Amino acid sequence: MSVRGEIAEGRLRPTICEAVEKAAASLDITGVRALRVLLHAGVSAYWPVVKATPARQIRAYEVTVQTLRQRWEVQTECIPDPTASAVYREMDTEVAIFLDLCAEKSGAQWLEPVEAIAAYAVSVLQGTVLRWLADCNDETTLVVLDDLVSSLATRAAEV
Repeated sequence: MSVRGEIAEGRLRPTICEAVEKAAASLDITGVRALRVLLHAGVSAYWPVVKATPARQIRAYEVTVQTLRQRWEVQTECIPDPTASAVYREMDTEVAIFLDLCAEKSGAQWLEPVEAIAAYAVSVLQGTVLRWLADCNDETTLVVLDDLVSSLATRAAEV
């Protein structure tokens, strides 16, 4: 088990861990096909949490944008904002833990550094949530999330 895998229960949202564990227990396949199922289970568990808390999601975006606005109003040099960067690093870490958990449970292996894959996933998720907050289009959101799962699965191979 990876170090991140050992702390998954403490860092991942319980609903995501439960969804992945439940899906893993019912699998009769392994490898990338199983990985796709587990990724889908986790993303499917994540989305209702987001939908149930739109005001919280908006506040999180507002805090980030306000932090960045204040920084860029006084600084033109491209230097990471410590507060906003820390928030994104935390999200990257949580997603990396999720990705490692799914890979471990499926018998798959990431072909790229999991940190890079996590940063990509966080970027897609952030844009997807913001778009949904704007248009409330569940159908588009579900298509994007399914495409994210497909894209992530292409970054893995059988162990």
